[in-house]
Amino acid sequence: MGNYLAKADLHLHSKASNLPGGWFSQLINCPESFTEPQEIYKRLKERGMTYITITDHNTIDGVLEIAHLPEVFISCEYTVFFPEEKAKVHVLVYGIDEKIHQDLIKLRENVYEFVKYLKEKDIAHSLAHPLYSVQDTRITKSLVEKFVLLFDNWEIINGTRGEGLRIVEEKIARLYDGWEKIRQLEERYNIQSLRSREHITFTAGSDDHGGLDLGRTWTEAKASSKEEFLKAIKEGHTSVGTEELGYERVLNMVGRIAYDYLSRRNTIPKHVKPFLDFVFMHSDNFFSELFVRNLFGTNAPRHYIFKEIINKLPFMSLERLIREFSLTHLGETILSFILHSLPLVILSQQKKEEDNAKRIAMNLGLNNGKPMRLAYITDTYFDINGVARSSKIVRYLASTYNLPVDVIAVGNKQDREDNLVLLTPMTEFSTPFYEEFKLRVPSLVELLDVLKGYSHIHVATPGPLGIMSILVAKLLNLPLSFAFHTDVPSYAYKYTNSSDLKDWLYKALVFICHLADRVFVPSETYLKTLVEKGVSANKIKVFKRGVDTELFSPSYREKDFFQKNFGIPTKGNVVLYVGRVSKEKNLDTFLYCAKVFPEDTFIVVGDGPYRKDLEERKPKNTYFVGYLTGLSLAKAYASADVFLFPSETETYGQVVLEAMASGLPVIVSSKGASHEHVQEGINGFIANSPEDFAEKLNRILGNPYLREFMSKEALSYARSMDLKESYLNYIDSIMSLSGVKA
Repeated sequence: MGNYLAKADLHLHSKASNLPGGWFSQLINCPESFTEPQEIYKRLKERGMTYITITDHNTIDGVLEIAHLPEVFISCEYTVFFPEEKAKVHVLVYGIDEKIHQDLIKLRENVYEFVKYLKEKDIAHSLAHPLYSVQDTRITKSLVEKFVLLFDNWEIINGTRGEGLRIVEEKIARLYDGWEKIRQLEERYNIQSLRSREHITFTAGSDDHGGLDLGRTWTEAKASSKEEFLKAIKEGHTSVGTEELGYERVLNMVGRIAYDYLSRRNTIPKHVKPFLDFVFMHSDNFFSELFVRNLFGTNAPRHYIFKEIINKLPFMSLERLIREFSLTHLGETILSFILHSLPLVILSQQKKEEDNAKRIAMNLGLNNGKPMRLAYITDTYFDINGVARSSKIVRYLASTYNLPVDVIAVGNKQDREDNLVLLTPMTEFSTPFYEEFKLRVPSLVELLDVLKGYSHIHVATPGPLGIMSILVAKLLNLPLSFAFHTDVPSYAYKYTNSSDLKDWLYKALVFICHLADRVFVPSETYLKTLVEKGVSANKIKVFKRGVDTELFSPSYREKDFFQKNFGIPTKGNVVLYVGRVSKEKNLDTFLYCAKVFPEDTFIVVGDGPYRKDLEERKPKNTYFVGYLTGLSLAKAYASADVFLFPSETETYGQVVLEAMASGLPVIVSSKGASHEHVQEGINGFIANSPEDFAEKLNRILGNPYLREFMSKEALSYARSMDLKESYLNYIDSIMSLSGVKA
């Protein structure tokens, strides 16, 4: 045998595979392939294949068209039956002639007679995609063990299957190494083994039906002729290789077959046909390539261009629809978004196959644990709010302690940080009632490419990114958790006074909770709320966040801080509010108290859609300073005397903890969850109405000894809530779900 390393794609299809491949193909009578054998030959040679073959389904008509060429050997993929299992498998047979093909067609009804014939005739063959369910065949432990008894070669890499199958199939093959194990299987099933070697060896092929990915997966062996190459397959002297695997190959296949099907029916518009001919490799026209690449802004390899188009086309179509509405543009936009979802459908099917393979391996006693890595999903990261702050803490801890956690958000990719993955915003729109906060929509294709590498998905926000991530998690069968951080239904009610809208939003929220494997809430109050709305209590876990007591501390108190930094002529006591300036925060109560205490100073730190309205109605002793962060915020807390927080919709009240850590007694609402931090009369007060807030504030301001006592108790409580420990426990609780759907 020669020393030349020869390569061949040992699994591929031409137009001779002319039967429909699935229920939809059957419905429209669309064949599995339209690819011409001559195109296959040309592309395989361009991609470095030494020897050429075609393995159509149960026919050699395609390969016979190029069989006269010296590098070609005749092959076929046969559907063969296990009579006692009512099961079917695909067997790839290489280096045959027309007489042998006719014999094999007759023997397909019995796999044992089929393989026996191949052995007697010394014909090279391999079991195609061993763990793939051929025509709904149920892959069982007994069926796999019969594969072991029959086949010396397994196709270990198939270009259209998922990335994880190779490892599983190779582990199974290695599990049965040795004649002793083969003899044990013979006794178990009372079947004589037809194996020639005690070790299973491997082949590989693209399984291409569309012509775009031919030769990107291959089998190689040292051979200086095709006869030597076939001998290497029979004797197990092969190795396998592949370019990157992924759903893109099936996407190309579906796209090319659909395009060829429509072209033959003259339904492709003439003005786009030259460009689609380039995309699907029917032509190499330079100007078509230039136009397509410029239009979609891509330098991707040619076999990824179709993916780039369906990634960007929906947003281009949507922009045009908004600019110029018409029914035609509407139809094109809808169709483009349907195409945009196609990768998710394909990958979910591949993931299902991979999960089935893992279950089979587990039944055989193999461990297929995937390295854990958590995707922490948030629609808000660079904004100023509690959810964004939590996301930043998770990312910081992941980076500091080298945790297998990444925060996934939508934003400018120049804002790079460790353990932060940013997706490109394809479109964005303002949040109702809160125009400053933008909801950014990423590409589903880009999101899918990111999330397929994770073992668990945690969704911190029910925005566009969060909802899309839930969809991906469910279709990829990944463990999913959800955090209820924001009481959106109550917010909506505050702005609209619509009970129907509030009820509808709670139903949507409960639906999301039902989809999740676990739901995290920041307080006992909202645990009860979700249970009352219909979420199982067993699914809910309370996560209480700690506070950064190094940043928020009484030591940062500065005399005349507000005068020096904001020009505020403070008098009397400083009563502080920190948070979003919006209607749901009940800041009218804050203004009410300011009017009751005209000799004291009331300061609002934060911004939002309600600020202008409040500033028009505020008394003279009330001031708005806008957003503060970091040390400036810490100094603002510490330089105040009382923290008054009237919000009735808080799911936790992180700012209450920050105020306590700064040594401030607090007054909070009895509604929402902020009051869970407060021991009445010890570290603060809980109020029920504007008048009650004013009365409780009067008790603190009028009694310096009480204020000092409450300050110490508030500080003590905050320091008992360790930030790092609480978040590490939170991450650990989420990660514990990673094995739920193994």
